[in-house]
Amino acid sequence: MRERSDRRVLLLELGVGEMTPGIITLPFWSMTAKLPDAHLLSVNISGGSAPLQLGSKAGAIQADLGALLS
Repeated sequence: MRERSDRRVLLLELGVGEMTPGIITLPFWSMTAKLPDAHLLSVNISGGSAPLQLGSKAGAIQADLGALLS
């Protein structure tokens, strides 16, 4: 990520559950906050929400990932 810190980045959080937030969720939130042109999009069937502290840099879609990709 350091080599691309001057470019736009879209982090996709696809079907990530809440059991292990330290593996994907928290690092993605941190990268989105630190990189000026980074954005986060979360897609989850349980309707996860975008973290408020990221403001317009984050969004969430409640959907069945299997149906969405088919």
